[in-house]
Amino acid sequence: MTTLLGTPRRVAAIARNTFIEASRNRAFVGLGIAAMGLVASSMALSGLAIADQMARVLVDFGLFSIAVLEVVIAVTMGVILVFKEVDKKTFYVILTKPIRRSEVLAGKFFGLVAVLAIALVLMSMAWIGSLSLRGVPLPHDIAQALVLTWLQAVLITSVALFFSSFASPILSGVFTLGVYLAGTTLYVLDDLLVARKGLLVTNDAARAVAKTALVILPDLSVFNLGKELILGIPIGWDYVAASGAYCLGWCLLFWGLAAVIFERRDFA
Repeated sequence: MTTLLGTPRRVAAIARNTFIEASRNRAFVGLGIAAMGLVASSMALSGLAIADQMARVLVDFGLFSIAVLEVVIAVTMGVILVFKEVDKKTFYVILTKPIRRSEVLAGKFFGLVAVLAIALVLMSMAWIGSLSLRGVPLPHDIAQALVLTWLQAVLITSVALFFSSFASPILSGVFTLGVYLAGTTLYVLDDLLVARKGLLVTNDAARAVAKTALVILPDLSVFNLGKELILGIPIGWDYVAASGAYCLGWCLLFWGLAAVIFERRDFA
């Protein structure tokens, strides 16, 4: 029984320490302040909008701000925490204990996922508060949209941990942001591939690159349903569940790759 519970307990302990460390990190505190300010600034922007567009501005800009800041937190914390452990030599102490490197990565991941959840709750409260102050009714599927936003950040966290397993913080951040930007626009490539004219139709090399991108990169547009939220198009929990399964699949892939690289990495 102890053997069976050993790994979950070790992962949980690392996740708890990661959560505490990340929540005390000055970068996270600064991002949290910026997040609250950005969400609150939607109130000022709504005052500049046309009267019948105020609600749309508050909903659209608020959800967009939360989504972007969740990703920024995921990227920043994801690339910093692993590097920090190695840079300060604390990782060497961990490796002397009966714990696997893959468990360390899993603990880091779950700790960051918890941080993202807390950040989402705080930003959502500020956003909902701004909607209430302006007398804007809450969108019917606001909970589903927020969960999808969190799932996107969770996926990006796994990407950040993957790159941080072998690259420097700066390169890891650049690569992760590149995956995020590409992932949010993959649907454009999909449309261009089925078009009757254009570069992806006439150029075989460009078409091959586009098809490869569709295969090796996650499609983050499945998590961005701000338009549906504004237009009142229902977002069912079945769609959220399917998106969660999609997120889980990619997270397992990136974590698995990171674990393989991390196990073979020489920290001497």
